[in-house]
Amino acid sequence: MISKLVITDLTRMQGGRVCIAGYDTEDHRCIRPTLPPPGIPENILYKSNKVVVHPFAEIELELLKPDSQPPHTEDYRFNPYSIHYLNTIRDRQAVLEWSLFDSVTSLFEQPIYTDVGYSVMDCQGPRSLGTIRPQTIISVIYEPSYEGAWDYRLHFVDESGEAYRLKITDLTWQYYCQSLRGPTAEPKIIADELTNRLRNSKVYLRIGLARGWKKFPDRCFLQITGVYNFPDYLDGRIFADFITNKPQLRK
Repeated sequence: MISKLVITDLTRMQGGRVCIAGYDTEDHRCIRPTLPPPGIPENILYKSNKVVVHPFAEIELELLKPDSQPPHTEDYRFNPYSIHYLNTIRDRQAVLEWSLFDSVTSLFEQPIYTDVGYSVMDCQGPRSLGTIRPQTIISVIYEPSYEGAWDYRLHFVDESGEAYRLKITDLTWQYYCQSLRGPTAEPKIIADELTNRLRNSKVYLRIGLARGWKKFPDRCFLQITGVYNFPDYLDGRIFADFITNKPQLRK
């Protein structure tokens, strides 16, 4: 089945892998293209040395069969060689409002547990992706994690008054922050500048659910899969504009 999607989520996974999601241009149904383990390599975002998959790109691809299990009801196996770039959508706010919810709880429609991070139970719920508009931006966090890698998080309050401190897996956000880091721009300074920028703009957050893992197989942890603001903190640029060492590209 050939479908047209507008990409809304492009997230960084481990081992040079990415996760892609978007909305069907006809019925606004959320679809997350998937591949068998180990998943989607980052170089699939390029074709003939050009970026073909990025946020708000409209692409055409071949969907093969549903691959869903609640709450990840959006999953669909696809043909990785079928991706074709069509154009870039200009009215980004309209796309984000296709999936806008009043709060994080209304998005997932199941209890959110805060005993270990923020999570919902696996195998339950109608969806794993959606958009919210935060009521308040408290702070951007950009610091080393206890594992030694860089940790990107956002502390915010949603429209229901609930506060969250969630990991940012947005690929563009991570590349952007990395590109700013240097002798005169430490992570704390970058985080403070981004906090001020988000506080003074109209912000939309894409919130998604990670999959259960060995330590917590029955939990799906909440994460921020896309950070979008108006005016745009990227000034119209995309993730590839901030990469110094690009992955080996496919032809």
